[in-house]
Amino acid sequence: MLDFWLRVKDKLDFQNMTQRDLAEKINESYNTLQSWINKDRLPNAEQAVTIADALNTSVEFLVTGKSSNKKNDHSKTIKLLEEAIENLQREI
Repeated sequence: MLDFWLRVKDKLDFQNMTQRDLAEKINESYNTLQSWINKDRLPNAEQAVTIADALNTSVEFLVTGKSSNKKNDHSKTIKLLEEAIENLQREI
């Protein structure tokens, strides 16, 4: 499983949230969220920002595991996420 989803699951556990709760908070169906997780598919940049906001964290943390003091400035982390997605797509 991608570290991104492992970090999401850790955040969910820490906040006593379920994957259903997260799906509702990000306005996605539970089945869609499950599909992303089960297929190890990274969400697009906008979805990643929405997930990070719902979990009160940064995209940078979900992608890299590193904390950022600039939680509201997602521009750098969006770029990192887009690069990670491109790299994963090249591997397939």
